[in-house]
Amino acid sequence: MDISVVIPLYNEDESLPELYDWIERVMAQNAFSFEVIFVNDGSTDHSWDVITELAARSEHVG
Repeated sequence: MDISVVIPLYNEDESLPELYDWIERVMAQNAFSFEVIFVNDGSTDHSWDVITELAARSEHVG
């Protein structure tokens, strides 16, 4: 594994898909192996649902 990206977040459900897509693009362009670890700090929005969806579609999300 080349890179681990740790992202602490609070109520960021709207920005997470775009952020993850950007990270995935950059990692692919540079041929890095990577993981993205989202740390949800008690969000009251749908952040956890978005994280779960991202994890279901990508093996890089933990």
